[in-house]
Amino acid sequence: MREQCFPDIGRCVSIFDRLMKMYYDHGLSDFEIGWGQQFYVEYLYEHPGATPQEMTDRFRVDKATLSKTIRKLSEVKYIRVEGDEKDRRVKHLYLTEKAIPAARRIKQIHAEFYDTFSRGLTREELESAEQILLKMADNINQKVWHRMEAHHEQ
Repeated sequence: MREQCFPDIGRCVSIFDRLMKMYYDHGLSDFEIGWGQQFYVEYLYEHPGATPQEMTDRFRVDKATLSKTIRKLSEVKYIRVEGDEKDRRVKHLYLTEKAIPAARRIKQIHAEFYDTFSRGLTREELESAEQILLKMADNINQKVWHRMEAHHEQ
């Protein structure tokens, strides 16, 4: 039974992911970012001065992926990086004025997308779906990171 469910769940997650990327890329076409960077722009909009470590923890990405994103956002002049006054090893990330319209547009897209995919669902159904997806993500995250750590130890 369990094996038979996965293809449907996996297909639905894949479809949702693909459509969401298309929706965001289209909605952000007037800006110099897309799906891959929008999470980080929004996070810095809401958490100015966040550190790269906070962001790797929040988005469950490795440091190389985050570095690539920071480099892209720096190239388009959407973020600035400042050293910590007390510990020079720590960096803080801030959005620039140029990024603010993009951050506001991201918020709009979130609201529009949420309204679209939640149509016909109750608040309880949405909360349940979110909790289930978070649990699934946690399960996969633990397995993936465990394998990556084991691979690096060899």
